[in-house]
Amino acid sequence: MREAIKKSFKEIYDVFCERSYSHDFTIETIQLVMDIGNEVFIKNNAEYVEKFRMQPPSNAPDFYDDEPFSFERIMTIFLRLDDSVRLITPASIQRIFEVNSELAWKDYQVRYRRYIYETRENYPDDEYLNYLAAVLYYDEKDFDMALKCINQAISENSGSALYAHLKGLILFHTGEFDSARTYLYQALFLMELLQDQPPRLSGRPEIYPNYPIEYHTSADIIRMELNKIEQLELSFKHEVLALLENE
Repeated sequence: MREAIKKSFKEIYDVFCERSYSHDFTIETIQLVMDIGNEVFIKNNAEYVEKFRMQPPSNAPDFYDDEPFSFERIMTIFLRLDDSVRLITPASIQRIFEVNSELAWKDYQVRYRRYIYETRENYPDDEYLNYLAAVLYYDEKDFDMALKCINQAISENSGSALYAHLKGLILFHTGEFDSARTYLYQALFLMELLQDQPPRLSGRPEIYPNYPIEYHTSADIIRMELNKIEQLELSFKHEVLALLENE
């Protein structure tokens, strides 16, 4: 994969050399690099492009709705790299696309969060939207809203190890260690007994995002979280309680 990426950057650079008389790092050369990069990506990833073209329609923002060719994006890339880049080279082309990907992801997150929160309000009983909202609220450390959303998802699908795991994490961060442990063990049992029910999309297909921001679980991750609770409780017992007793 890494070699394929390097090859693509080299290909972009070779085409750039054919089309541009200047190798100076400017707004114009960044624009040209982005244009060529788009051409190279489409040419080298025909199967992926076709898969994207055939994906189901969605009202949600799409990661690939990004606008990398806007003047604002090009200017942001230029200002971010102007102090460290002087010429267009394969290495600087890589940096251009790294910064663009970072900016695209940030823009997508803003649009995605707004969409999930607003759409969940319109479909308050939807299992999958509540789960996606819980992931976002958990990431923002809004544990009250995260718990409200994951509880709704669990009420619709109590057999999901993923939901139980996420609820355990939320409870852990609110200091409810015993309840957190209970839900983490429930998640582990569901997974190891092969009774796990994955998140379900039960509403109209167009309300769900094609590129959801999800939480991923496994038996190893759950065990790690359980061990974290045990270690924290041991630390509290041996350090905090001992300190209180000495006083």
